Amino acid sequence: MKKSLLVRIVLISLVMAAMLTGNVFAEQTNEEQILELKNDIIRIQNKGELGIKNLNLCSNVVTLSAYVPLEEAKIEVGKKYYVYYEPANIFTKISEGRYEFWLTQDIILFDDTGEVLMERLGALSMHFNTATPLLDIYVTNDLFLTGFPPGKYIYKIVLHDVFKNDSVVETINFEVVEQIL
Repeated sequence: MKKSLLVRIVLISLVMAAMLTGNVFAEQTNEEQILELKNDIIRIQNKGELGIKNLNLCSNVVTLSAYVPLEEAKIEVGKKYYVYYEPANIFTKISEGRYEFWLTQDIILFDDTGEVLMERLGALSMHFNTATPLLDIYVTNDLFLTGFPPGKYIYKIVLHDVFKNDSVVETINFEVVEQIL
């Protein structure tokens, strides 16, 4: 009887091991399929036109697609705001299981007559080399104006994709108002 019980335990253990091993292989296959789909997305993005989407003037930014846009493009002198956007179709190099992209950004601030008030070339550089693909990214720029008189302004973003050797320009119009008490 003891031998019969021992055989049953061994058989049950083998069956359990086979079931668990099968699940592990199935999960690896799913992970491989997911990575293959991500690589397909990267190939599509690499062929697409560089762009800027969801450009917003915000009072708060939490993370990707989680931001609080201003109802009106009016900002108060001395208060901190954010310019939020999501680069589209950035070029990602795939090499030896690594994923690399490189973006830079220029910022130019104009008054309503077109006069350049501030120009920051290379204000941002995002050069990432990661073990997993980053399909969606976001950028925030702090906007804290002091000493600017009330009036209308234009915030110009020039986004450069270093690997794609391409650039895109977007602007956001806003108005500076006196501090509201």
